[in-house]
Amino acid sequence: MNKVVVTGIGMITPLGLGRERTWRSLLNGESGVSRDAQDPEIFTARVNLGDVPREMRLLSMAFLSAAEALFDSGIDISRYEPQKVGCTVSVSKPNLYSEKDIVGNFLQSNLGDQIKRIFKLSGPAQNLTAACATGVDSVIMGAEWIKNGIADVVIAGSAESPFHPLYVSGFKRMGVLSSKGVRPFDKKRDGFAIGEGSAVFVLENKKAATLRCAKIYGEISGYAMAEDAKDPTSFGKDGAIIAKAIQNALKSAKLKRVDYINAHGTATKHNDLTETRAIKKVFGKMAAKIPVSSTKAATGHLLGASGAIEIAFCLLAIRENAIPPTLNLNQPDKELDLDYVPGRSRLQAVNSAMSLSFGFGGQIGVIVLTR
Repeated sequence: MNKVVVTGIGMITPLGLGRERTWRSLLNGESGVSRDAQDPEIFTARVNLGDVPREMRLLSMAFLSAAEALFDSGIDISRYEPQKVGCTVSVSKPNLYSEKDIVGNFLQSNLGDQIKRIFKLSGPAQNLTAACATGVDSVIMGAEWIKNGIADVVIAGSAESPFHPLYVSGFKRMGVLSSKGVRPFDKKRDGFAIGEGSAVFVLENKKAATLRCAKIYGEISGYAMAEDAKDPTSFGKDGAIIAKAIQNALKSAKLKRVDYINAHGTATKHNDLTETRAIKKVFGKMAAKIPVSSTKAATGHLLGASGAIEIAFCLLAIRENAIPPTLNLNQPDKELDLDYVPGRSRLQAVNSAMSLSFGFGGQIGVIVLTR
């Protein structure tokens, strides 16, 4: 099977427009989360796109991220066989922006096809929908195409712009939105802040990338998908199915441990505890020595785009040997006893990293990246 590497990264987030601006803001401990001006009961994380109309925000963020990733990679896709350049840029929810035209906008929500048309790609295209695991699963799908020779290059990632009353009110009814401030793994955690943004990658066959002397951020060394469908909105408290997915991803990467874990870390009571138990179940005593951080206090929870954004953070952590912090972790919870990198980023060797994403409906995506 072909090996898969990442040669380009593009990002649009509440921390800033572009990959480097977002990354520097994250390492500096900045946050794009604030109390929502329209609904002061909750916190949100919005992207500053100026006068871009509501109906164009999703596509604009995805396009800008894809353009940055292609420019960053230095690839000339016109030199490849057109049918071998694929696209898995996905959105997890229909792009609703008008209560009067729900059906029409639903038909526009296949983001992969729209990006494919803009960049004139002729290969396979897929919009995966896996709730908050959409970003990870989209990258996994792109990697599978390259591994199996279906594609030589894939534009992969995800975007989300979920600020529609239908979505916001749904999350409020579920009781998962913070009213006090986002505090992953903190004793007083009470939920997340809805965010918007996008991250897109250029995935390539490692041999081809090496031959063209491409800059390589890292290799997609292993991954796993799983399903815990016992409950619509939560996972088994023992974290057993999540742990099994982590083990499968490590096995496919031929690793026993990683240097850094970017946790799903939604700052909800149930998720943070279950995720911690799953990590401890896999790594045992070693778990306490692996830095684990949640970047959602900085970016907000970008829902379907969160997994892609957090894969980018893992790759940039490998590039710079720097681990992003978990913000607002001031009062440790006795049941949560891992190294969550509270408050400040940390300089430390990172040769391998793992990103965890979980979604309502029991969706689980795990990806392992190596130098």
